[in-house]
Amino acid sequence: MTGRVPDVVVSGYASVDYALQIAPFEGHDATTLVRSRADEWPRMGGVAHVTRAAALAAQGAARVRALSWVGADAAGEAWTRAVADAGADTTAVSRRGTRTPNSHLLYPEGQGTICLFDPGDCHPDELSAEQSAVLADAGLLVATIGPAAATLAGVRAVDAACRVMWVVKQDPSSLTEELAAVLARRASVVTLSEGESAVLGTVAALARPGTLVVVTHGARGAELLEIDAHGTAASRGRVPATPVSGVDTTGAGDTFSGTLAGLLAAHDDPTPEAALALIARASAATGALLAARAANAATAKPSPTAPN
Repeated sequence: MTGRVPDVVVSGYASVDYALQIAPFEGHDATTLVRSRADEWPRMGGVAHVTRAAALAAQGAARVRALSWVGADAAGEAWTRAVADAGADTTAVSRRGTRTPNSHLLYPEGQGTICLFDPGDCHPDELSAEQSAVLADAGLLVATIGPAAATLAGVRAVDAACRVMWVVKQDPSSLTEELAAVLARRASVVTLSEGESAVLGTVAALARPGTLVVVTHGARGAELLEIDAHGTAASRGRVPATPVSGVDTTGAGDTFSGTLAGLLAAHDDPTPEAALALIARASAATGALLAARAANAATAKPSPTAPN
């Protein structure tokens, strides 16, 4: 650790995303119609969403660095360039293998989300020398979903004084019981969606008293919980959200978590009251993202043609 501007290191899978809004799923062996596709096709996703939002929110208070893996292909180049163009450092983005990960994200009307993830062939079990060096300088590690062995190595590689923020994702193949336990014990801030609330039991049982947990509820806002000395997740308040309907929500949760991470870089161990103010700012940034997408979608629609 040094006395200079702190480093925020965001670790996790890279992904090139193809997001589709679809009609209600008709079931197996039947055709389900696509309503629309994302305005960005493809969209550079995965840890890119968190990293770009953190870089925007930090605004010079910290250097934001991505730690991830891409293939030695055009998609990997495009993903890395998109992260760098957002103002984040890409020294710890490793290029290996031949295929960058990609995701097909399906949003059936009124039925939640389906994520089909192809991890590619670029993930090692160990960290590279460059990645280890970046972790050694981290003041805040933001651990999102990534290859289990490498994520575990990353959490164990940071300095004891480094804060850890855990961005929960429901991915049983990557979030092993061992990794979940290590993250629950180490993190001082945890973010998760309402659909990932099953992880709360692990956090409450293993987290240190004072750990802050942010649960997002989509259009119903976010709730702040604090783990007390008895292992109870006590509510410390709620923050409303601005509902935005009829818009692609890909990356909204990661934008929220990334914005919060960037803001936390300048706030050591915030009180619950201070954390609620930061959560409100993160919620506003997410709402602005969705509102911009809605405006772009409306602009892109062709004007109705008058009948002859």
